[in-house]
Amino acid sequence: MNILLTGAGGLLGTAVRGAAAARGWHCAPFVRTALPDAPAQLAARLSEGWDLVIHAAANTNVELCETDPSACYRDNLLLTELIAAGCARAGIKLLYVSSTGVYGAHGGAPWREYDAVRPTTHHHRSKALAEERVLAAHTANLVVRTGWLFGGAAQTPKNFVARRLDEARTVIANGGTMRSNAQQRGVPCFSGDVAARMLDLGASGLAGTFNCVNSGTASRHEYVQAIVRLAGIDVDVMPADAAAFNRKAAVSDNEMAENWKCDQLGWPAMRDWRAALAAYLEGELAPYVART
Repeated sequence: MNILLTGAGGLLGTAVRGAAAARGWHCAPFVRTALPDAPAQLAARLSEGWDLVIHAAANTNVELCETDPSACYRDNLLLTELIAAGCARAGIKLLYVSSTGVYGAHGGAPWREYDAVRPTTHHHRSKALAEERVLAAHTANLVVRTGWLFGGAAQTPKNFVARRLDEARTVIANGGTMRSNAQQRGVPCFSGDVAARMLDLGASGLAGTFNCVNSGTASRHEYVQAIVRLAGIDVDVMPADAAAFNRKAAVSDNEMAENWKCDQLGWPAMRDWRAALAAYLEGELAPYVART
């Protein structure tokens, strides 16, 4: 399979490239320049012949999206519209990466794909609008909603697990308290597992919207507790309310989801997030953990 990938240098994009290579598939990055040049640039790349386009690039700074919504909708909605239109003209299937955060705050159970979408932030609204454009552009297209991604190299600035290890080391060295949100719940998702499921979906002939998350759920507090415990760090992580973090974005307290569609179709369950986290800490992140 020949795949054109946006966001190839990001956490998920890196995992997609690795998963594709492991299958012997060709996966090439699409790196755009200025947005006004994107349609012509995209048309030229799409003419090279691809089986699938994966659009994983996004403005993921949820807080900044609240203070600069224009940039948020430019990056997450307008660019996606251009890509979806280009793929439709070229007759190429598009897989768009979205977020379980689009569901909003109107329920307390893990979201299923048939639940209503009521986003509470500019970031998640821009993603929800982009989903609509992708699905309207071609009936073969896919939208994949994933959760709290982790994985990748330790030095990556947005590596949540590595940064929590850094925080724990600072607490050990300087004293203080490590706190985490006990109010918000979601699904920690290993980028390698999500990437593999995305490739399976892209090659399956299925279309529409699919949740793509590891099994199980957790609060942010439980997630961080698991990180430090599995890393063997003797630091107490104290629970805190969401209000203690003074966020600009009114992020939903419920970003939990389950892979209802895949379950109904008889696909195997994705592994529990705790097992995935343990494997990550014992594998790729092991040298960084050893520094603790």
